[in-house]
Amino acid sequence: MSNAIATQIWSGFTNPNQIDKSGVFTGCDFILLNALGVGSDNLEIAAAVVIEVIADTLYLNGSVQVPQAPLGTKEIPLSISGVDTAVLVPLPMEATRSNCNCTICIATSYAVNLEIYAVSKKDLCECKLELDRFQNDLNFFKFTNTAIAINQAAQDAAIVAFSGGVAAALAPYTLGASLAIAPATSLAIGPGIAALAPLLLVGI
Repeated sequence: MSNAIATQIWSGFTNPNQIDKSGVFTGCDFILLNALGVGSDNLEIAAAVVIEVIADTLYLNGSVQVPQAPLGTKEIPLSISGVDTAVLVPLPMEATRSNCNCTICIATSYAVNLEIYAVSKKDLCECKLELDRFQNDLNFFKFTNTAIAINQAAQDAAIVAFSGGVAAALAPYTLGASLAIAPATSLAIGPGIAALAPLLLVGI
């Protein structure tokens, strides 16, 4: 079962003496052309997607808003070799990844009864793939952070142990004053260990 959504944007006979224009659609991934009654003939057809760029315009520092100010259009030809019954045609990224108004302009070699659907294939499967990718990235970051935290904690423990050994070795020569080195080192490293503790508890 598919979660794709198809919206009919054209239905009727084409006029070979002019360029026909479909209804408006947005955010779709491909179009479906369904030629009715063509038979064994191969309908010659040229098509393009026209993308209209519209912006909301603000006046008087935003106190007056005039929507739908046209900024221009872009026409992108679609690759269609011919149509005998039905054909799926991918739309370019400019049409699929924007919320701009789009229309399909078509020119046919002769009049033909044609249906055109704009189809969105964004469904739960695609969302799951994106979520899986995000989860994999998150797991990698968790693994990296945990590894860094474990390594840093081990280094801090080694520094405290080393400072304690040095302090004990120097004690006879410093009349015991060097014994304060290890506690001072632990005190200095303490805030860092406290900050690393939550990372050490993160599940990988």
